[in-house]
Amino acid sequence: MVGLDVSQVRDGVAPIVFDYYAGGDIDATPAIDAEGMLYVSIEHEPSQMGSFERERNAEVGQLVKLDPYTDGDPRLWGVDLTVPGTADSGSWASPALYADHVYLTTHQGQLIAVDAGSGEVVWSDEVGFHSWSSPVIVGDVLVAATCLGEVRAYSLSDPASPEPLWAVGLGGSCLESTPAVWGSRIFLGARDGFMRALGPGS
Repeated sequence: MVGLDVSQVRDGVAPIVFDYYAGGDIDATPAIDAEGMLYVSIEHEPSQMGSFERERNAEVGQLVKLDPYTDGDPRLWGVDLTVPGTADSGSWASPALYADHVYLTTHQGQLIAVDAGSGEVVWSDEVGFHSWSSPVIVGDVLVAATCLGEVRAYSLSDPASPEPLWAVGLGGSCLESTPAVWGSRIFLGARDGFMRALGPGS
């Protein structure tokens, strides 16, 4: 993870002011809370990692909270998303934030809620192996596309325990793309090559 000071970027000046090595491949976009803390999801792919990378990734975890303003170790907590005996684990998805909780899908097929203060996993739901789609927050509703071929919505009236509101099946094909929400419709693509829109009455 790298942070740049862009206050003088128009003059061609953008020095690196923060960096943190997590040991794994980071494809996802970090989430940033109101205090500027970073929530970063990290892949764990042992077959593509050297021994130092594996050790570092195991040490810090695959979902980490970082304080980019500190002069010390920026890692506030880390969640271990590895699964013993599996080739790949961790997360390819971007975290979503709501009411002091972090929501994330994992490669091994869990949609999880994590307490943003403590790093404790407080809730999970099965969404299918190879789930890479990032969850989306709309008001107080969590929307998630799954590798079970469903789009699901959960109420966040209790952020620590999302309650299912509805699920729409789209033929069983894994849904890897992140839903885009506009107006009263949800748009997303699927591995079967189709773009779909869900709306009232879907």
